[in-house]
Amino acid sequence: MNGEVSGFLQWDRSTFEALNQWFSGSFFDALMPLLSDFYIWAIPVAIVWLWFFVRADRRGRIIALCAFLVIAATDQLAASVIKPYVQRQRPCNVIPATRLYLDGNWQTTDKFGLTTYKTSYSFPSNHAANIAGQAMYWSYFYPHLTPVFMFAAAVVGWSRIYMGLHYPSDVLVGYLLGAIIALIFAYPLRVWVLPDE
Repeated sequence: MNGEVSGFLQWDRSTFEALNQWFSGSFFDALMPLLSDFYIWAIPVAIVWLWFFVRADRRGRIIALCAFLVIAATDQLAASVIKPYVQRQRPCNVIPATRLYLDGNWQTTDKFGLTTYKTSYSFPSNHAANIAGQAMYWSYFYPHLTPVFMFAAAVVGWSRIYMGLHYPSDVLVGYLLGAIIALIFAYPLRVWVLPDE
């Protein structure tokens, strides 16, 4: 069992290093912070949501309103329950020479891995949980848009690793958490609230 855990942790670290360092370049250095920044996307997403809400029927409006419950649940469960319990250090704090995007700048962490760059915990990724929760929730009701939602979740998750803030397992568990919470809300909503819609 210890060997399996050790093997998984080695995979997690080596995959992080590959995605964080090997595939780097000026294009991705510019793109990844944009994909990961909530404040950049808040207004466009709000406009799209409002447009959808105004144009939708009763069913669509209920679905749109309940999307807020999903994101509140994913965000709070990841940030306020799981992260404080697990207390996993971010890779930028423990892996030497990590490429890190912090405070609007790219830097390389110290070669000994002894400096704390981020005090918040790593596991699971809130970004991954939130985007996967929304992707699964909206895909459940609008399956024809699933490829768009899944692509968005994939690139946001990748951006968190590329920026030096999360291990792949942080992102994968975030995806799983978000998907489960989305289904916990979506299934009863469809069966009990919108059965005839």
